[in-house]
Amino acid sequence: MLPVSGQNANDYVEADINLIADGQSITAEEGFLSQNNVILVPLHTLGSIFGPSLEWEFDGWKISIRYEDKKLVMYTANPNCLNGDKLLTLPARPTFRNGAAMVPLRYTAEALGATVFLSQETRSVMVSTTGETQWFSEISRGKTLKNVHINKTVVIDPGHGGSNPGAVYGNVKEKDLNLKVSKILKDKLTDSGVTVYMTRMDDRDVGLYTRADIANKLNADLFVSIHHNASPNTSAQGVMTLYYPAANNSVFNGKKFAQIVQKHLVDTLKTRDWGIIPRPNLVVLRQTSMPAVLAELGYMTNKAELQRLVTEDFQEKAAHALYTAVMEALQQ
Repeated sequence: MLPVSGQNANDYVEADINLIADGQSITAEEGFLSQNNVILVPLHTLGSIFGPSLEWEFDGWKISIRYEDKKLVMYTANPNCLNGDKLLTLPARPTFRNGAAMVPLRYTAEALGATVFLSQETRSVMVSTTGETQWFSEISRGKTLKNVHINKTVVIDPGHGGSNPGAVYGNVKEKDLNLKVSKILKDKLTDSGVTVYMTRMDDRDVGLYTRADIANKLNADLFVSIHHNASPNTSAQGVMTLYYPAANNSVFNGKKFAQIVQKHLVDTLKTRDWGIIPRPNLVVLRQTSMPAVLAELGYMTNKAELQRLVTEDFQEKAAHALYTAVMEALQQ
């Protein structure tokens, strides 16, 4: 529990806390509340924590939350919560404040499968949706979020560009999809204190050796090349992650990075898992001196999948999956 002002325990009081989820600082215009030392957060904040796959409804008194196979139903009139088919009592009663429904953070996050840790010293509430908790101790020792990753550098490589459009189907060009997801990923990582460079920020030609050289000169910690797939088999769909096979498997390398990336892509995008694939001849993987992956986010040759790939919802989910993978890999 985090200490708050000495008002009646049943009162709702402002809670001055730092909320950090998967290494990313989370804020809310409505602020946070505490009732009986239990932190409550705006309902929409859960969407920032768990990503676009979390769904919720609020009709003024009933709160419904869905995430993967989990469902919670809460009420602002009482402390009861229907967790699946079990009726339980919440540690604090949901309420409505500043235009937003407020729900108990720890109970809700843990019920949805996350890990939650509270630091008295730094007045921080930390949430991990990935199972990765090593960064908890950094925050608990008083390091700010920026300090945790201040010395980490990631290079994002939006595949193709300029005169090389990559795969083209109808009026959709792969180079454009690659860049859109890359920019979303860049913003997420930058917000978490990671230093991010992109091999291109617009539609231009960049040589394959130049892309690798950029990462090497920056002495980057990780290299992520973002692509979309194509196949003569128009029914093919799903994600795969490519890596350069290294002889030394005792250190964190491209293969281990690829395993992390593929895991998060499959878990987030809910699509076919093509696994990780060694590609010794790809320049951007062979010539980079740090752990490097090439993520294939879906098949443009599959009509149904292409309809997903062009949506903002998919691009946000793909970027979120890559973000959580990179943040996990940076802890290795």
